[in-house]
Amino acid sequence: MPNVRGTTGESGQAIVVMLGAILLAVAMVGTIVDGGNVLAQQRVAQNGVDATAEAGAVLLAGRLAGQSDPSGGWDLNVAGRIAQVAAANNVTVRAAYYTDICGIPLKADGTAAIFGNRSEDLNNALKVGNASHILPGGTATAPDCPNRLVGPVAGVLVLADKIVGTYVARAIGIASFTVTTRATAVAGYLQGYCDATQGKYCALLPVAFPVDMITCDGNNRPIDTGQSWQFNKVYKFPLCSNSPGNVGFIDWDPPAGGAGEVVCSILTADNPAIDLPSWQYVTATGNINGGGGACRMSIEEALRTYEGQVVLAPQFDLTCNPAHNGDPDSTKPAVITAPNYGCPAGDLGGNGTNQWYRMPSFAFLELCGPAVPGCGGLHGAYISGSDAATCDTGNGATACLVAKFVNIMGTGTVGAGVGSGTGNKAIGVQLIK
Repeated sequence: MPNVRGTTGESGQAIVVMLGAILLAVAMVGTIVDGGNVLAQQRVAQNGVDATAEAGAVLLAGRLAGQSDPSGGWDLNVAGRIAQVAAANNVTVRAAYYTDICGIPLKADGTAAIFGNRSEDLNNALKVGNASHILPGGTATAPDCPNRLVGPVAGVLVLADKIVGTYVARAIGIASFTVTTRATAVAGYLQGYCDATQGKYCALLPVAFPVDMITCDGNNRPIDTGQSWQFNKVYKFPLCSNSPGNVGFIDWDPPAGGAGEVVCSILTADNPAIDLPSWQYVTATGNINGGGGACRMSIEEALRTYEGQVVLAPQFDLTCNPAHNGDPDSTKPAVITAPNYGCPAGDLGGNGTNQWYRMPSFAFLELCGPAVPGCGGLHGAYISGSDAATCDTGNGATACLVAKFVNIMGTGTVGAGVGSGTGNKAIGVQLIK
């Protein structure tokens, strides 16, 4: 009998050890299988929250572009869009907050919702979908991101969860894990562009448009009206005499090439990367009524191949003609400091072969064509110099482009407003965190 009792005790201990080993094995397998699944779902959840934040920023981009208030107001519509995209991506939004373009959460009065150590104070930040259905107020206009000085509302911060069911860990009582993530997306004006070798989304039309509306005087010289071009309105852009302030045809590699090179640049984009604002030496184009060259087409014919299409075009607000073939300064703060903005004193404007444009912004442009609604059957380009019947709207123009600025959005680096006017700049949305 004593021997039997001893054997039974050893068997019981073996069973306990075996059960422990099984549970340990299950835990290890669960860690491998369910842990790997959680990591994979973390990436899925992050993509979903990124899309959710971008959806809110896209609506704020419309507000920045001057769209009228939507039915129910901006806050309700931003909240609704965030909820819609979150549901489509199977993530649960815990909270969403308004931010400026630096990603700093904002209070209802538009001040920064941050502590003295610059960490976020989300308890006092204004939520998307707040009880008063308001956007952050205040008078801030010029953000300074490094110093945490806020600008106006421009983005949303989204905090979200995703419930991930388990496979193996369920056997030890763990039915699910919660993945937590966040994303911030902001809307602003495109601040730079890649070079054309990086793909079609980096292509710029080699035509520079003034930031402000222009007209021609009685001597066919361009006059700056001081008013911004507006979105979705068909304009006849007058081509006055070849002088500073006029719509400019761009030779990206002057002075060689001239108009023939411009034709090739229209047909196959070859622009360099451009940061905004910056000075660009691009204006030695020669006779725009000619062209052809290696690409066997006139500038007018080349532009008409884009009729009905939306293209990205650079804008300029100043010209500079430095003496002794000097270069204007594109570094900050010179390029943003009045009155010369980096152009040597006394050299703003002027005529000559050493002509530079200061480019502060881009714009999306839709060229007209006979089949394009709202264009009255007109082509997008009349630049032969003998089209007064079409181009003269009382300003004496004999040549013009016919097009409209459209408020679609691109992706890329964005920032606060640059240059003069805001009515027709290219808007972008950027994930920043």
